[in-house]
Amino acid sequence: MTSREVLRRIRQRGGEPVKLYQVGSHAKYTVGGCKTIIPVHARDIPTGTLRAIERDLEPCLGRRWLH
Repeated sequence: MTSREVLRRIRQRGGEPVKLYQVGSHAKYTVGGCKTIIPVHARDIPTGTLRAIERDLEPCLGRRWLH
């Protein structure tokens, strides 16, 4: 899964960027009281990183929200 797909799913569920502009190759997003950092690269995000992003936002979006 690419970072663009992950960001789209987060935005669809009410996620907002922490800052109005992105610094470097990582984007910071919040959903409710939960926050996470998404690496923004051209290639697919590794499975372990996807699971960490999913775990970060699980309390606010529910279990297995990324699938």
